Parts: sequence; C-alpha cells; structure tokens
Amino acid sequence: MLPIIKKFYKTIENRKVLEVPDMEAPITHVHVFHKEYPRMPYVDLPRYDTDSELEVLFGMRESTRVFSDEPLKRDEIAKILGSCRIVDASRQPERRTYPSGGARFPVELYLVSFNIVDVESGAYHYNMKKGRLEQLWKKDLISIRRELISPYLENPAATIIFTAVISRSEVKYGARAYPYALIETGHMGQNIHLACAEIGIGSCSVSGFVDSTVKEMLDVTDGEIPIYTISIGRKRR
Repeated sequence: MLPIIKKFYKTIENRKVLEVPDMEAPITHVHVFHKEYPRMPYVDLPRYDTDSELEVLFGMRESTRVFSDEPLKRDEIAKILGSCRIVDASRQPERRTYPSGGARFPVELYLVSFNIVDVESGAYHYNMKKGRLEQLWKKDLISIRRELISPYLENPAATIIFTAVISRSEVKYGARAYPYALIETGHMGQNIHLACAEIGIGSCSVSGFVDSTVKEMLDVTDGEIPIYTISIGRKRR
C-alpha cells in the first residue's frame, strides 16, 4: 500500500461513527440537501417513464434497520450476491455487472451468516468466479455483531462486507486507487440494494464497524482495507 493511502486510512481506522470536527456547519448544509441556482438560465427536462421495472425498484429501495427472526434462504443469497458477478469471462479484461477503474477490480466481497437456511453461522468469502461461498470461520459471530456491523442495526440475517485490495489499482492509478475503490464499492452496493428490493429483502448500508475486528475475523493482510457493509434480512412487520 502506498504511504499516502496508508496514512489517510490510518486517520479514519476505528474512528467513532459520530466523531465529527468541532465546527458549526452553514445552515444550508444542515437543512437543505440539494443546491439550486435560481438566478441562472435553465432548461426544463421532459417527463420520463416512471413505471418501468427499474423505476419501481428505485422507489422500493429503502434502508431497513430492524430485521425479523425469519431466516434468509440460500437462493436469495445467491441472487443478492449474484448482482455483483462476471458476465463475460472470455473478454480481456473481463466484464462484470458494475464498472471498475481500469478494470482492476480491487473490491472483494465477504458474507457473515447469522441466520441463513443451509448456510452455517460464520464468515465466508464470495468466490465470484465460481459462484460459491468459501468458509473462513464456522462460528456463531453474534457476540461481536455490533463490532462487525454497527450499534445501530438490529437482528440482520447476514452482512456483506466489502474490502479493497488496494495494490491491484495502485499499479495503474497510484494514490487515486483509494477513492476509485470507494466508488467501485458504491456501484456494487447499489446493485445489491436493488436486488434486495426486487425480492423483498430489507437492506441497510453502514460503515460503523470496528476495522480491527473485521480485519482479524477475515484474516486479511494490511493491504486489504475494510470499506463498507450492507446488512440484509427480512423486514420486521
């Protein structure tokens, strides 16, 4: 990992989620979540079709923070993880369901199973090429769930962890490898959220995990950085 990326990562590693600078934000940054230029010329855009399948999924997507005790099924996990997959392995570089800077694909997916039918509790690596879960830990991880996810989610059936093997992109982009990995993770996360929406599974993105706990559980090297998690499960009715 390049020193400049390592230095930046170390400044945010294991920081509290709500740890923010002691400063007063402008009122427009607190209460308004968009910008406008009312004195500038403008062009009205035509109305577009809001009844397409994609538009319906956009409307269905929401963050679920409290989940039921009902387990997920293995075919549902396959559908959700499969939203991030290789669609053309014969092409060089291969084509996937999401874009990646320079097709370097630094992001890896892991699954922590808490309550999935026919998938033992524990931690797994998602082998995208072969479409399988590789078991890293056969262990009930509920006792450290809040460190793996966030204190602000209740009872997910599983959590997907995104990490970035930064060196894959550093060879092409140098220090820009880090923000490019974050962007790629966002692309993948949206795929997963839309897949969950399509099959009626609740999901929520968080980054409130404890880095050292995640890295120790996954047994990753210092060059593989935890970035993001998405917890999934059935919505509590």
